[in-house]
Amino acid sequence: MLDATTRYAALILGLVAAALVMSLASGSLVSPRGVPGPTVGMAIEPLRAAAMLAICLAVCVGIAIVVGRVVNAAVAAFVIGGGLAALSMQCGTHLDLLFAGGDQVMVAVETLIWAVVVLLVAAGVMRLTGPLPDQPWNDPATATDPASVFDSDAIRGAAAGALSLVAIWAIAGNDLKGQAIAATTLAGVATGMAGRMLAPRIQPVLLFAAPLVFIAIGQAWIGISGGDSIAAWAGGRASGLGIPMPIDAAAGSLMGVAMGLGWSRGYVEDHAE
Repeated sequence: MLDATTRYAALILGLVAAALVMSLASGSLVSPRGVPGPTVGMAIEPLRAAAMLAICLAVCVGIAIVVGRVVNAAVAAFVIGGGLAALSMQCGTHLDLLFAGGDQVMVAVETLIWAVVVLLVAAGVMRLTGPLPDQPWNDPATATDPASVFDSDAIRGAAAGALSLVAIWAIAGNDLKGQAIAATTLAGVATGMAGRMLAPRIQPVLLFAAPLVFIAIGQAWIGISGGDSIAAWAGGRASGLGIPMPIDAAAGSLMGVAMGLGWSRGYVEDHAE
């Protein structure tokens, strides 16, 4: 058993390294306004932005796997989320989206793409770092087995992602980037804790993507209903569900679910049998 100093050192160094690596992708996200935009789709060169993001994320995942082998898979996911949060803080906000004439439906599509990416990342991390400490019975190989990832218990737990909409509605009230990340992180915490209580014995791979799916549903609803515009925002009528951007949602989901998994550890241990 590694001592606490080693574990905390791995976490801190991992977060710093992940933040530095993911920050390298900000230049590729530059929008026609001359600053990093709020979404990949609004970059001047979306394909270049996506490619650079993929490269940086791959390196970030590699760093997180090293941390996960020292600590555990949940901490590895938190490190990846921290890296994405560092990138997100350099990118545009909801207001940038509105003034650039962005479409919330397309934002929802990008959030769903991030849900797939996060699902793959979570599966890979859990496969390579082993089961969580409170679930020693789980075989790491099942983390990448679709039949296990999407079984009925996993889907039941992932339904807790609906709490994301409540969390974001309650927290996201202005255009500050930090508040958007805080709201999505709280959404992840709620999903992680409730999801584990609904399905305490399964590997929580699907839980990491669940908040993103429900956030995308909220974004799509705002776009379809026409409730997101400069006039609505200026008049205080815009919904807070449209405030988090896709990278905000990905960062918050990874960090928040990881925190929720840690805080629900006692419940899982009580239901080990």
